[in-house]
Amino acid sequence: MQLVENFQEIKENSEVIDRYLDDESMKDYALGLLKRGICFLVIEKNNEYRFYPSRFIGYKYNSQVAHDGNKAKDGRETNPAINRIIGHEPQPSEELEKEYVRYCVKMGITPSKAGTYGVKRKFWMG
Repeated sequence: MQLVENFQEIKENSEVIDRYLDDESMKDYALGLLKRGICFLVIEKNNEYRFYPSRFIGYKYNSQVAHDGNKAKDGRETNPAINRIIGHEPQPSEELEKEYVRYCVKMGITPSKAGTYGVKRKFWMG
């Protein structure tokens, strides 16, 4: 799969996740992405922060089918692509970590204490 090249492509992928969260047949899939993520783009929508995992939003025209079929998906690919677009690397943030936990609870999932592999979560503001 091709990596995103501009913010519009990232935004389109974030909207795919939003649609999945609103669709009962796709909601669990989207929640799994949210729960397993390590690096997130944070976008404020409707007076709340929403969190979009880099491994999903970092590939052009992503969907469940494309994402599940991409055996080579890797944040070590998507993060540098997103860094180029956003202009900096994701950073740990106690404030955004609290917002992430709050968002997960609101969505009905219990986040792990750290990202996958015990790595501290990191965030870009979008």
